[in-house]
Amino acid sequence: YQRRVHGDYRTSKEKTMKLYYFDMPGRGEAIRLLLRHAGVTFEDVRIKFEDWPKHKDTFELQQVPVLECHGKRLAQSYAIMLYLGRVHGYMYTCPMAGGELIRLMNTFDDYMQKVMLAYSPMSPHDPAKKTELQAAVLKDDFPFFMHYFENVLKTNKSQEFLFGTQYTVADFYILGWYKQLMLMEPLFKHFEASTEYPLLKKYFEKRLKDVEKPAPKKPRLHYFDANGRGDMIRLLLKHAKVDFEDVRIKMEEWPGLKDKFPLKQLPVLDIDGKQLVQSDAIMQFLSLRYGYLPFKAEKYYKVVFLANTIKDLYEGAAKFFFGKLPTEIKDKMAADYFGKNAALLFAAIEKRLCENVTKEYLVGKKFSMADFYLLGFAKWFLYNPMSKDKFAPLLEKVPNLKAYIDKRLIDFKQTSHQLLLLSLIHISEPTRRYAISYAVFCLKKKNKD
Repeated sequence: YQRRVHGDYRTSKEKTMKLYYFDMPGRGEAIRLLLRHAGVTFEDVRIKFEDWPKHKDTFELQQVPVLECHGKRLAQSYAIMLYLGRVHGYMYTCPMAGGELIRLMNTFDDYMQKVMLAYSPMSPHDPAKKTELQAAVLKDDFPFFMHYFENVLKTNKSQEFLFGTQYTVADFYILGWYKQLMLMEPLFKHFEASTEYPLLKKYFEKRLKDVEKPAPKKPRLHYFDANGRGDMIRLLLKHAKVDFEDVRIKMEEWPGLKDKFPLKQLPVLDIDGKQLVQSDAIMQFLSLRYGYLPFKAEKYYKVVFLANTIKDLYEGAAKFFFGKLPTEIKDKMAADYFGKNAALLFAAIEKRLCENVTKEYLVGKKFSMADFYLLGFAKWFLYNPMSKDKFAPLLEKVPNLKAYIDKRLIDFKQTSHQLLLLSLIHISEPTRRYAISYAVFCLKKKNKD
């Protein structure tokens, strides 16, 4: 099963979200745990019970938790969890897997409703009835539900999570409620004294320690202080509102750093405790995570087709601009590229753009991986003073594509006249282990004169 993230939320420009709930675990704790694990900055607004009457009418359903984001207030803890699960990749796209997560959440919710009626100070029952309900919980409900979730862990191959091999909404939901159980002393002591649920005990102990760790370090992108293959990754991360460290390596530093990187080349992305290499692989990984690859097969094909077509533009230009080849061979390759190959590729991209109903993006109604490939290429070649004059005649033949690129660069607050100019410097050693040595750029501020 594949986890997917929807990109709509991450691309919005908004203030830090707020979560309103009481100063207790309850139904709000699962939301807190999910947001912290996802590395989301949020304001944890904890309302005191004595202050609740004066706040209650300010909430639509006169209840909490309420999550404030997008300028809206989202209510109902279950709905909030499913929403955040889809946004941050804790919900499966497969209907059967998604249904399994919902079943686990509903099952534990059934148990906790019985527990809260029996043990909560806010229970509507009188003391005698609560004593009766507590006895029923310990005798019947507790062993039934604990055995059920012990078997859930036993049947999951990893036995590390409730479903699959990574965190899902079900884990946060149950861990949040478990923190509430820990405050119910008689019931929690009963659970601690039991020897019948070893997997469940281990699960709660390990997962609570894990989810309450400090947020993981922000991703680090290592690349040269230039556009090149690293810039489309920068554009994607910035658009997804990912707080990342943009490590720009100077050329004079590269020989001393090269052996520290896999494949001895850049870009390299440090994320989730791993080092990812190869720009195309990094782009697909990030696009899957942040919602820039469509779900539907046909649209997925269109995005990958365009990304590879734009990659052909990269590769073709690099051969004669930066390749260590005799001048006459490079001149012939350039003539073929500008005379036929590039025109064909530009026409194919223009066609797909015009076929898109919105004509606002290359595919569909929002940014996709293909858009970042194109904008990265535009910044590297189309607005590079070393090459823009050669590309200008080609762009005149694809006016829709040219207008699209200009508009999107404005979206990123990087219009063509605002881009830093790049100059090519000679190096004696390639930065990528290909037959063709790719360009290494150094940034040089535009001469105002």
